[in-house]
Amino acid sequence: MAHANGTGSSGVWQLFKERRARSSIYGGASYWDARASARRGMARSLWPSNAFNVLWDERQRDLLARSLGDLSGRRILDVGCGTGRITCWLAEHQAARQVVGIDFSQATVDAARDEASALATSGLVRYERGDVVAGLDSLGVGSFDDAIVLGCLSVACRDRASLQRALENVARLVRPGGRVLLLEPIHRSPLLRRVLDLGVEEWVACANRAGLELTHADRMGFVPVRLVFSVRDLPRAVVGPIFRAGERLLDRAPWLSALSDYKLLLFSRTPAPPRRPG
Repeated sequence: MAHANGTGSSGVWQLFKERRARSSIYGGASYWDARASARRGMARSLWPSNAFNVLWDERQRDLLARSLGDLSGRRILDVGCGTGRITCWLAEHQAARQVVGIDFSQATVDAARDEASALATSGLVRYERGDVVAGLDSLGVGSFDDAIVLGCLSVACRDRASLQRALENVARLVRPGGRVLLLEPIHRSPLLRRVLDLGVEEWVACANRAGLELTHADRMGFVPVRLVFSVRDLPRAVVGPIFRAGERLLDRAPWLSALSDYKLLLFSRTPAPPRRPG
């Protein structure tokens, strides 16, 4: 049965069943192609409940804005852009010079192009199909001021080696002194993790080897609230106060980080060491 605003997930049990098959579905473009075709609104690339998605989107944008600051005139890469909601926000509301969104799902890229046709025509945004693990050098090595990666690598990478490759591929596209922001569901819990089974320390270690230095960390998505409310389209008047109370807890109590679904890690791209003569 389809929900009025979302997609028809049956709740936490459906989520648990998807998690059991995570390696075979989340890491493939066909799953995301099907979602982009079957769901409506932000549910195509976020949660089944679009009432919840509105709140989630607001929280994500708030975290990005306070972490990245002024983006005026900067060229930004949006890795795993989905249907382009953050790509468009960066171009329209954050004054970026240009935002390039890439995703390995052709259906979501097509949807993003349809929804941002005016921005694409103006040249402010561009969407391309690409695989972050295989490599993205065709987009221009060192040609971006910043790269953001939202909930992409945790499903696109199956192991530590593929995460290492993906982070190196992203880092190569950012100029020295530029930034890479990750906002990912980083977990080792069988229920909460997506495909990749690594902890925060291991993500940071891989980023360090890719020439990235951690400068800031944050969190979002209070797990008890997210598990209950992201799969059912309840009235926003009900969901809103509860969602915001959970996020305030995460902001005010760092020791609750384990109960955050998504971790934000902001890195600076360190200059490459000079080559030794001879």
